[in-house]
Amino acid sequence: MFKRLLLFCCLWGCLWATGCRQETAPKYRIGFSQCTGNDDWRRNMLTEMKRELFYHPEMQLLYKDAESDSKRQVQQIRELLAGKIDILLVSPNEAQPLAPVIAEVYRKGIPVIILDRKAATDSFTAYIGGDNYNIGKLAAEYIAGQLGGRGRIIEVTGLRGSSPTVERHQGFHDALVHYPGLQLIATLEGSWVADKTQAAAAQHDSAIRQADVIFAQNDVMAYSMYRYCRARGMQHTRFIGVDASPYPDAGIDLVSRGVLSASLLYPSGGKEAISMAADILAGKKVPRNTLLQTVLIDSSNVKLMRLQIDKIQAQHQEIENQQSLLQEQRSLYQDQLHLLRIVATTLCIAFLLGIVLFFILRTNRRINRQLKQQRDEILQQRDRLVEMTAKAQEATEAKFAFFTNVSHEFRTPLTLIQAPLENLMDSRQLSSTQKHQLELMHRNVIRLMRLVNQLLEFRRIESGKLPLKVTEQDLQVFMTDIMEAYKSIAVKKHIDFRLICRQPDIKAWFDQQLFDRVLYNLLSNAFKFTGDYGKVHIYLEKPAQTDEVVIHIEDNGAGMDEGTLAHAFELFYQSRETAHKGTGIGLALSREIISLHHGSISVKSAKGAGTTFTITLPASPTPFAPEEIQQEAESMNVLNHSLFNYLEVPEEQPLMPAAAVAEHPHSLLIIEDHPDLNSFLSDYLGGLYEVFHARNGADGLQLAFRHIPDLILCDIMMPGMDGIQVLETLKKDIRTSHIPVILLSANSSEEQRIKGLQHNADAYISKPFNLQYLAESISSLLNNRALLKDHYIAEPATRVHADQSNKTDRRFINDFTAIVEDNLGNDQFGVDDICQRLSVSKMQLYRRVKQLLSCNVNDYILDTRVKKAKYLLLNTQLSVAEIAYACGFSSPAYFSTVFKSRSRQTPKTFREQLHKKP
Repeated sequence: MFKRLLLFCCLWGCLWATGCRQETAPKYRIGFSQCTGNDDWRRNMLTEMKRELFYHPEMQLLYKDAESDSKRQVQQIRELLAGKIDILLVSPNEAQPLAPVIAEVYRKGIPVIILDRKAATDSFTAYIGGDNYNIGKLAAEYIAGQLGGRGRIIEVTGLRGSSPTVERHQGFHDALVHYPGLQLIATLEGSWVADKTQAAAAQHDSAIRQADVIFAQNDVMAYSMYRYCRARGMQHTRFIGVDASPYPDAGIDLVSRGVLSASLLYPSGGKEAISMAADILAGKKVPRNTLLQTVLIDSSNVKLMRLQIDKIQAQHQEIENQQSLLQEQRSLYQDQLHLLRIVATTLCIAFLLGIVLFFILRTNRRINRQLKQQRDEILQQRDRLVEMTAKAQEATEAKFAFFTNVSHEFRTPLTLIQAPLENLMDSRQLSSTQKHQLELMHRNVIRLMRLVNQLLEFRRIESGKLPLKVTEQDLQVFMTDIMEAYKSIAVKKHIDFRLICRQPDIKAWFDQQLFDRVLYNLLSNAFKFTGDYGKVHIYLEKPAQTDEVVIHIEDNGAGMDEGTLAHAFELFYQSRETAHKGTGIGLALSREIISLHHGSISVKSAKGAGTTFTITLPASPTPFAPEEIQQEAESMNVLNHSLFNYLEVPEEQPLMPAAAVAEHPHSLLIIEDHPDLNSFLSDYLGGLYEVFHARNGADGLQLAFRHIPDLILCDIMMPGMDGIQVLETLKKDIRTSHIPVILLSANSSEEQRIKGLQHNADAYISKPFNLQYLAESISSLLNNRALLKDHYIAEPATRVHADQSNKTDRRFINDFTAIVEDNLGNDQFGVDDICQRLSVSKMQLYRRVKQLLSCNVNDYILDTRVKKAKYLLLNTQLSVAEIAYACGFSSPAYFSTVFKSRSRQTPKTFREQLHKKP
C-alpha cells in the first residue's frame, strides 16, 4: 500500500511539474510569408518582428521567404495554412497573383494582415504599410528645393504593377505639377534590383547624362545608378533613394558617405505587425488600414539619425541579452520548482525519504553556486565582447575615413599639377633639358596618382582578394631603376646613396607592381629620417644553400625608440616622438605585400643610431600557386617616385620688384580656405593691389607678420584657426594692430556680425557678395587709413593727443620718435638700432612707418635731424660744424648737402636770413 501511494504521489508530482512547464510554451502560431524588398529591407522587417516577439512569448513565428517569386509565395502560404496557423502575415511581391490564396485563407476564418504592398482583394483583416504616395510627393518637393525649382529629373521605378511603384510614381508626378521648371526626361523600370537597373540605364544613357537628379524608388536602385554614372565619368548628378536602411552600403550609410543626396525612410512595419497580431488574437478591434509615416534623411540629419539608430540597436541588443538571461533564469526556476515539488510530495509519503531530500538539497545548492558562477563569467565575457566590438567598429570607421580623406586630398592637387604640366610639355619652345625635366615630373605625377588609387588595395589584401602575379626578375636591375628617382634628393642632401651587391645575377620572384610599393615606402622613410651628409645603403645577397634572396635597406638617420619599434608594422600607428607624420599605413601595407610573396620583413633600430629593414623573397617559384605566376611576360616600366610628397619644401615668396611696387602702392592679404575663391579674389584684386594669399589662419598670420600688408581679407569659417582667432591675434600684435581687416563669411546673422565687430573688425561682408561692393569697401578703408597717416605726419604734439588713432598705433609712433630723438647726436645710429629696440624686422619697420607716416625710415631720421639743426641755428650761437656733429652728421660738408637739399639753402644762409628779419 505504501509503495503504491509513493508511486502515485511521484507520478502526480511529475505530471504537476510537467503541466507547469507547458504553461510557458507558445500558444499561438504566426505564419509570415515575405516576398518583397531588398535583402537589407527584408532583414530589417524580420529583425523588428523578432524584437517585438520578445514581449509576446505566447506567440511563435513561422517564417517563409519566397525571394521575389510569386508562385513560390503562393505555395508557401498553403504550407503555412496546412501547419494550422492562427494568423497570417503576408508581404506580397505582386498584387494580382497573391489575391486568390489570401482570400482563401481569410474565408477559413484566419485573420490576414497584409504588409508593405497591397493585394488585389478586399479579403483581409488589416493592411500595414508606408504612405507611398506621400513618399513620392516628399521626394519631388525635396528635389525642387535642391534644384531651385528648375532642372531635369529621371525616375527609376520598382516592379511594374506593385502598389508601392504605382503610389510612389503617382505622388511624385502630382507634386511635380506644382514645379513647371522641373522636367521629367525619362522613367526607367529597375524592378527593385541592381542588375535590371543597370540594364535599363544602359538603354537611356543619353538622357542620364542630361539629368541633374535621379530619383529611384529604393536605395538599391539609387546606388546602382550612382555606380553607373560614376563609372562613366558623370560627376554632377545627384541621387535620391527610398528605404534608409541602417546597414552598410544601405540608405543611411550611403547618405553619410555622400553617395546619395537623400533617402526617404520607409518603415518596414515589422514591429507594428506583431503588435497588431497580438491585439487581434486578444480580441481587440484594430484599424483596417495603417499608414506608417516617413521622414527624409539627408546630410543635415543623417548623423543624428545614425546616432539614434545606433542607440536604439544598442538598447535592443541589451534587451535581447536581458531576455536571454531572463529565459535562462526562468528555465532554472522551473527546474528548481519541479525538483522541490517532487521532494515535497516524497516527504509527505515517507519520512525515510528525508535523508534523500537532504542530499538533494545540498546538491542543488552546489549546482546553484556553479550556475551563478558560470552566469557571472558569461556576463563578464559578454561585456568584454561588447567592448571589443565597439573598438573594432571604431577602428573600421577610422580606416574608412582615412582612405576617403587620402583619396580626396591627393587627387585634386595631383590633377592640378598634371594638367598644367601636359600643357607645358606640348610647347615647342622647350629646350631638351626643360623637356626632360617636365617629362620626369609628369611621370612622377602619374606615379603618385597610381599610388593614391592603390591605397584602397590594402582592404583587398586583408580580405585576400588581391591577385598576385609574380615573375622572375633581375633584382639588381630592378633596384637600380627604383634608385634613379632618389638620386636628385640624395645629391641635394649630400646623402651617400648606393647599391651594394657582391654577387652577380641575383634573381627573385615577385610581383613588380606590389614589390615596387614596398621599396618606395622603405626608401621614402629612409630619406625622410636621414639628415644631410648621412647615408642610405641597399645590400643584396643570396645566402648559400638557401632558396631565398635577402635585401637590407640601411640608414644612419634618427632611428626609432623601443616604443615606436614595437608598433612599427601596426596599422595607422604614428609615433609622437617625431615631427614627420605619415599615414600609418606604409609599413603595414609593406608587411602584407611581403607576406603575400611568402617572404618576411623585419626591422632593427635604435634612437639616434639609424634603422635597418631586412626583406627576404623567394628565389624560386615553388612557394607560389600556379595562378599566382604570370605566364606571359608583360612590359613593366618602373616609374620614378616623387620625393616631394614627404619633404616639406617651404614655398618661397617672390620678391616684388620696384616697378611692381610703384604700380601697386597698396598690398592686400587674402586668407581663404576655399581654393577656388582664394584664386578668384587674387586674380580679381591683383590688378589693383599687390596680393598675398593663404589657405588657413596659421599661414595667413605668418604672411601678415612677414609682409605687413595694407589690408587683410579673412574668411571666418576655416579649419584649425578660424577668422575670429586670426583677427584677435592681429589686433593684439603691435606689428599688425593698425592693419584694417574685412571679415568674409557665409553666416549673415546679426549675432555673427556683432561678434566680428566686437573683435575690432573694420568691416563684415557676407557671402555671396557683390565684387564692386567689396572693391569699394577696400578702397574706402585704404583712403581712411591714408587720412590717418596724414594725421600722424603732423607735429608731435598733435600726434600724441590724436583721438582718431588707437592706443597701439600711438604707442608705436611714440616709441619710434623717442628712439630717433634720443639718438640724433649719434652718427652711427641707423635702422638696425631701431629694429633692435622695437623688436621688429626691417621689413616690418619699413612697412609700418610707411603706412603710418607715409615716408621711409631714413628720410624721417634725416628730416628730424634737419629740424633740430634749424632750431639750433635759430636759438644758439653754435657754429655750423658744431651743429652738424650735434645733430648726428658725420661731417659739416655732408650736413650742408643734406640741409640744402631739404631747405633749398645752406645753413649759413638760413641763419643769416632769420637774423635779418625784424
